[in-house]
This record gives sequence, structure tokens and C-alpha cells, in this order.
Amino acid sequence: MKTFIAIISACVILGTGVYPQEMSAYKPTTLEKLAGFAVDEQLPLESWKVTMKEQVPQTRIDQLKKELLHSDNEIVMTEEVTKHSRKITFKDAQKNSSIFEYIILIIPNEEKYYAEIVYLVEGRGTASITKEEMMYIDDVKSRYFSGNVTIFSCIEVKSSDIIDDVLVYQNFKKAFNITSIDEVIDNELTIRTGYTEQWEQMIPTANGKMNVQYASRTLGEGTNITIGTPIITSEY
Repeated sequence: MKTFIAIISACVILGTGVYPQEMSAYKPTTLEKLAGFAVDEQLPLESWKVTMKEQVPQTRIDQLKKELLHSDNEIVMTEEVTKHSRKITFKDAQKNSSIFEYIILIIPNEEKYYAEIVYLVEGRGTASITKEEMMYIDDVKSRYFSGNVTIFSCIEVKSSDIIDDVLVYQNFKKAFNITSIDEVIDNELTIRTGYTEQWEQMIPTANGKMNVQYASRTLGEGTNITIGTPIITSEY
């Protein structure tokens, strides 16, 4: 992880002319920390995803639509109507082929219920985790969300070789100071949950607070590992 963060910091220094002593306030994101761990473990990063989610009053929807459609980006809007709600999706058509980005507004038909704004951004490979992209994601957060936003970050790594999954998990626990909570094994799939104080958000469980999930599956001669903060479980 230190290796990856050092690379990012070096890019910031070269790109902005800032000296190291001026960067003491820089805090790597959860995504950068997870990707850094993958780099240190020599696990090829297949993809990453950041999801933000927040309930908002329905009275805010029209203003949000106006802001999204009149942003500097080239936005494509689609709408889907279901029995109980409307789902409006805004896609950034200017993103490159390694980045996929959506903002979704879910508006219940009954006005007494809160609407929901969801931001989804997914990238392919370590090279897509750039300083500019991380700054852009932070800008989206500050522009459309409040302090009540729930954030989910995860990475998926794939190794073409059989790896010692238990050793990787032990290294992950040590790197993030994780307290183990539960482990479920179902054939080739193993799911481990835990808690770390490094991340503020968490969800309560019967066995305690939880904000880390580590899933691994070995198929054939390869291993797939997904590591994330399991705050959001719904699919959009």
C-alpha cells in the first residue's frame, strides 16, 4: 500500500510543483488504500467501484435535474417508470473507455417518501485511479451530496495463479488493523467480514460493528478477490 500511495504522491508533486512538506494534509481515499494493498501484494487490479447514496426530499429533484443537465459534461438522460417509482439516470458521455459513471435519481410515486440520489463510478485497472479522477469524484460528492452521504468503495483483483488466500487475508487484516467478525465458506467461495477504525462508516450486525468485506473464489487455476466496504447492498 505504501508503494502505491508513494506513486500517487509523486504524481501530485510533479504535476503541481508542491513539495512534500506542503502535502501533509493529503489523505488517500479508501479506494486508493485498497488499490495500494493490491499493488503491494502483486495482485493485478481488474476493476474498482465507488458508490455514493443519500436520501433527499422530493422537492430537491427538479433542482438536481437542472444542475445535472446544465453541467459542463455531456450528459445523456434516460428515464424508467415502474409501478412504485421513477428512475432517472444521467450518464457522462465524455468519460473515456476505462471509466463508467452514472448518477441516478429514484423518485417514489408517493410524495410523502424521500427520493434517493445515487452516484456510481467504475474504473478498469490501476491506471484509471488518477489524481484527476479522485479529485473529480470528491467534487461530485461536495456538489450533490451532504454530510449524510453513504459511501461504498471496492476493488476486484484477479490472479491467474493459485494464491494463498489465507495469507493474503492475514496481510489485509494487518495492513488495515481489522478485527474479524465472521467467515462463511460455500464451496469455492469464502466471504469474510470485519471492522476497522480507519473507516468512519459502518453497519451494525449481530456480532458487532462491520465495515469491511473480503470475498475470494478459486476457480480452475485462478483466484478472484473482491475487497470492499459493504455499506450499500442494493444493486441499481
